[in-house]
Amino acid sequence: MPNTEEQRLDLIENCSLLLEGPLKPFNQTDNTAAGRMITQCQWLKERAENHDLPLPVKEGKLGSLLYIYTNGELFTADSTKEEIHDTEVIMERIISLADEGQLLAKPPYIPYALRSIDALITLLKTAPRPLSQYEQGLIPDLQQLRQLLDEGKIKPPLGAYKPLYPNFKAKYSIEDIPNGKDYFYTVADLIFNGVRPDSWLTPEDADRETRNL
Repeated sequence: MPNTEEQRLDLIENCSLLLEGPLKPFNQTDNTAAGRMITQCQWLKERAENHDLPLPVKEGKLGSLLYIYTNGELFTADSTKEEIHDTEVIMERIISLADEGQLLAKPPYIPYALRSIDALITLLKTAPRPLSQYEQGLIPDLQQLRQLLDEGKIKPPLGAYKPLYPNFKAKYSIEDIPNGKDYFYTVADLIFNGVRPDSWLTPEDADRETRNL
């Protein structure tokens, strides 16, 4: 897994976004979810600022972050849909960086994400066998996502592919098509998880890897 200066800075940035945004009205305390999240984010940020945070973070060090994200404890009945989405996206990015040691999908990598989507569409259209219902439905889904991404109308991570893109369940069946698994998971990770392949350390790396897809 990568362990880069970019990831260190991304982690500082996203912890700061939580601390200075959704968490700002709250006090640091062990008695509330927000208070525990403040402690977690401050710890991550301080360690990253001190160049003392190898990624991924050791198991057991991210308990508050993972538990609160999974249970949605930061939100109340008064939380708007936009507030919940924006906060969850930041938390997802922190988890991708700290817990999984992944590289974030960012605007400079959009051209290479588009190439990857094109490659998956071509792979499906030229498959050596008849496509299932979900595999066939995946093609227009990918075309729509490509257009939205190209026009800047969506910003990864989108989160769960259901209910808007149910045809992505085709991931369970296209593994028998040559390159199907690799192409699918690259695209799904970029769009829904907001992370890029470990080998895309720079845009130049991504360009080189996708040029001949």
